[in-house]
Amino acid sequence: MANFFKDNDDLQYYFDKGIDWESLVRITEHDFAEADGEGFSTTEEAVDFYRDIVEMFGQFTAEEIKPYEKEIDARGVELVDGEVVFPERLTEIFEKINGLDLHSLPIPRELGGMNAPMMVYFINSELMARADVSAMAHHGFHAGMAMAALVFSAQEGSSEIDPATGRITKTRWKKMIEEIASGEAWGCMDITEPDAGSDMAALRSVGEQDADGNWYVTGEKIFITSGHGKYHFVIARTEDTDPDDPMAGLDGLSMFLVPTYEEEDEWILLNIYNIWKILKKDNRTKY
Repeated sequence: MANFFKDNDDLQYYFDKGIDWESLVRITEHDFAEADGEGFSTTEEAVDFYRDIVEMFGQFTAEEIKPYEKEIDARGVELVDGEVVFPERLTEIFEKINGLDLHSLPIPRELGGMNAPMMVYFINSELMARADVSAMAHHGFHAGMAMAALVFSAQEGSSEIDPATGRITKTRWKKMIEEIASGEAWGCMDITEPDAGSDMAALRSVGEQDADGNWYVTGEKIFITSGHGKYHFVIARTEDTDPDDPMAGLDGLSMFLVPTYEEEDEWILLNIYNIWKILKKDNRTKY
């Protein structure tokens, strides 16, 4: 029975010898502050769980993805009535991954995740890439985007953490993170432009803020992997830079979280609010 982890000596070596699991587990488990609850009580217990996940996914990718690699590539995706439609095989694969709850692998328990280190998610990604790189790239924008949002929330100070347990009690993009963890939605990264591929310093999309504090992003993006996802991190230029400084281009970039759609009730409330703002600006308070 094929298993892309068990038959990969290099990856097994890194798992067993090359990763400082003691440090990773202690950070992830907050020095076992939740050992009497949902968390692990020892590093060995946690690593055994990680190995079970990786071995299971190694078998899954070998048996459920690799045999259909050519079919996935040949079928591609289709645009139907303005909606991107996955081929049946790829849809089936991601329904099975969702059933295994693997989109939530590195997300904290308090946000609906398994609380594994990102390292475990990266190992799974390597296994999946061995089966099909396009499927791996799509999978990477699930938990990867959720964790990026969590990191940015922590950096900007909009997350609150219980100092006794290390558990997150509040975070700015909680709804997004929980939707991705459950497989209800996924995200993508909008970087590439017609004249700026790997050279991010050449990006020309612009983010501008009005007098009321609202941000508007203008520009053109192409080649967006999994671009039909709900949540987009859009890279745009927000600061003027010195044209004579070859390294200055990266300094003027910012990241924006842009949802491509809202649920119907959210859309109605959002548009009622926008209509109210327009009418108020025109000194018409009734509509």
